[in-house]
Amino acid sequence: MATSAEMSGTVQQIESIIQTIESKIEVSSQQHSPASNSSSTKSEDSGLDDGPKKSVTSTVSAKPISRKSSRMSQSSGVSLPPVLEQLEHMIISDDWLGNETTTPVGLKQHVQVAKTRLALDFVFMNQLPFFFPCRSREGQKLSELGRTLVTSASLKSYIDLLSSHHRQSIASWLYGSVNHVFSNLFRFSDSQVYCSDPEATISLSIRNGIGHAIKLALKSSYGTDYATKGWKAFVEQGAPVVYVSPALHMDVSSYLASEFGIADVTILPKLESDLSEIEGRIDHQQFEKILDEDLAAGKKPLILIGVVGTTILGQNDMISKILEIREKKAHFWLHITGQAIAALTFREPNNVLVHVLSQVDSMTFPIALWLGIPSAPVVTLHKSVEGYKASYREKLDSLPWWVASSYLSGKKIVDMVENAFLLSKVMLKGLSAIPEVEIVGVENPVDFANRVYKSKYTAPTVLIFKYNYVSIKNAIQHHKDLIQKNEDHDAISIAEKTLQDELEYGDYLNAWLRDGLLPESQALGIDTIELGGNYGIAFRFCPLEHAATFSSHIDHVQRFVRKLTDIMRIVESTVAAKLKFSELKDDFPSLVLLPIRNWAGIGAVCYIPSIVKETNPEDWNAIQKQQISHLNLELVHQLKSVDAAFSSGDCTRYGVSCVKFGMLSDVKDLHNLVLMVSDKGKEIENSQQYLDSLADLIRQGIEAANEALRKENDQRLQNEGMMRQLPIMGSLVNWWSPLTPESQNIRGRAFNLKTGEMQETDVLFKSKKNSDVTPPKTKNETPQIPHEPSATKLEEEPSQSSSEGEATVAEEVTSSSEETKPAIAAESA
Repeated sequence: MATSAEMSGTVQQIESIIQTIESKIEVSSQQHSPASNSSSTKSEDSGLDDGPKKSVTSTVSAKPISRKSSRMSQSSGVSLPPVLEQLEHMIISDDWLGNETTTPVGLKQHVQVAKTRLALDFVFMNQLPFFFPCRSREGQKLSELGRTLVTSASLKSYIDLLSSHHRQSIASWLYGSVNHVFSNLFRFSDSQVYCSDPEATISLSIRNGIGHAIKLALKSSYGTDYATKGWKAFVEQGAPVVYVSPALHMDVSSYLASEFGIADVTILPKLESDLSEIEGRIDHQQFEKILDEDLAAGKKPLILIGVVGTTILGQNDMISKILEIREKKAHFWLHITGQAIAALTFREPNNVLVHVLSQVDSMTFPIALWLGIPSAPVVTLHKSVEGYKASYREKLDSLPWWVASSYLSGKKIVDMVENAFLLSKVMLKGLSAIPEVEIVGVENPVDFANRVYKSKYTAPTVLIFKYNYVSIKNAIQHHKDLIQKNEDHDAISIAEKTLQDELEYGDYLNAWLRDGLLPESQALGIDTIELGGNYGIAFRFCPLEHAATFSSHIDHVQRFVRKLTDIMRIVESTVAAKLKFSELKDDFPSLVLLPIRNWAGIGAVCYIPSIVKETNPEDWNAIQKQQISHLNLELVHQLKSVDAAFSSGDCTRYGVSCVKFGMLSDVKDLHNLVLMVSDKGKEIENSQQYLDSLADLIRQGIEAANEALRKENDQRLQNEGMMRQLPIMGSLVNWWSPLTPESQNIRGRAFNLKTGEMQETDVLFKSKKNSDVTPPKTKNETPQIPHEPSATKLEEEPSQSSSEGEATVAEEVTSSSEETKPAIAAESA
């Protein structure tokens, strides 16, 4: 039996170690802060040095660190053994990660030192990483509750050292106390609690809770036969079948096969709805048919795993219908999980919810996540099962929750859960007042929010919202209409292409919103998810998962709603300007609209110099593309000095650089912006710098033509031989062996100013002859790019110069090619 002095000394040593570690972490974070003079920079995500890593041996066994560790340990009144100094440094610093040697040398050297004496401390240090998930990136210290949980985890190992009767008594008392707290809190009478073993993720911990429910279901359905006969009980009484809700985003098939030998795991069909492609609920009618088929086949329904409060849409499986089916057809264990279980803790919960959920057999929920203490285990509540008794280890695993419930009290826990639902209610009200916002899964947001505020509905556990891009819905409906009317394949293909373009642009808009909103909304834990199908990117707000951790309150939600309202005006103006963008092509014939990806702005144009105006964009050669790209890069360079929302981009379709318009705060400014681009382009094209570069291009072309002619003449002389070059002998040889007409023909060279290419004159003459017979056709297979009308108008305008080319120097091109993201509130020129 432990003495009071031993316990006091143990607790003092644990708290001293925690204080030492936190002090060193704080010093380390200050040394690597942006304002520090240290040359080392830390990654904001991982905390790892960006520079080369030091070797594990040199890092861990460095003398200055060891002396510092000893000094700090001595200052706290505790002298740490070498093995704990090594573990302490591993927790404080992560620069030993990623090396080939994963175990520090010093740890190997002292691993045998005072093993019995250090058992408690070693367990404490081993448990410590599980209590740091809530540490912020700024190195925030453990809260008082977190410190208490760390200490209790160490004392949990100390309890194992007590006598059998003593530790059993402690474990039973803790277990009974936690049972009482959770049974009352979740209104689940006569229940027993099970705490899942800590896993790498919450999902794996929840899976362990589901596994415990299946173990109870096997004991309830097969009795003692399962424990004594194993799989033979399945043969005698029928193979067990596990039914899983389609809303459970977890693969349990392999887990059940390896842990329990259960092969029949049925993912139940989804209830058909518009949102079933995102997240489905159990179709209870189809489940009833499947149940009849399994019973007819001699199988034994074991358990159904339902979801109440799904992680994406917050939907609920119809548990009441499933209970009716169980009562009519066959008995099976009913287990639920999900975030809506938290609503049972309300001071005045929904009576229907309590009545229905109190009839299930077990439930698993991550209440530690809801309360902001992820170091505590996931909890499973279940009905009593005959023949089942919790083991000593299962009872002792409830120690963290005894500490947490004693520290927080039931009232505090209820306050934290109700605060999360209040934040959801306020966010719902704010989003419903913004017509440009679509709340996925809510048909009439205003009416739904009013009903929630009148307590007719419970506030949703999760809100999925996005920009309501109407063009997507129109494109979807148009595509459906064509399919129903059995239109030709070409029309359907065009509709599909249009739909994909609209879906992509909708994603770009929401991604732009994400980059502007999320950095200022970290206190709410809002993130973006990919919904798939025709829904794309959307925002996800789940206050149950983040409110307690980030101390979220109503002011955070209200600030977010105000920010979203302001930024939506910019998005609406941009979308309206994008629709009018193509209408301006006739007013500015020198500009061509180009398709561009990964861009939420108005669109992109390419200024076409008059020297290239007669060439179809699809027929541009490499030199023409270079001319166009250089001119547009210089154009962007000058535009950005006036308006930072302009950016350079690359049109992959034609392989040229273009001018990208950013977001627009007022659609009325669109015409002036396009006019400025057109005028700036003409100014550059007519500038002396442009003419000088074009003259240099012509000079290079003439030199290339002369060089080609010289080489061809040398080749001709070599082929004819020296005898033909002599005055008299050459005539005799030519009479004896005349030359062919092809060998006598010397092809001239022509330099095409439009293409910048060298051409042989016979090719040019043949092209001219053919053009007299059949005029060339201009291909226009892409209707989204109106280059044909622009080319026609350019022909009508007087030419500014008979010889024009590219207009930029290499240094300016390099400096202007760097692309910058436009600001959220892009100012128009």
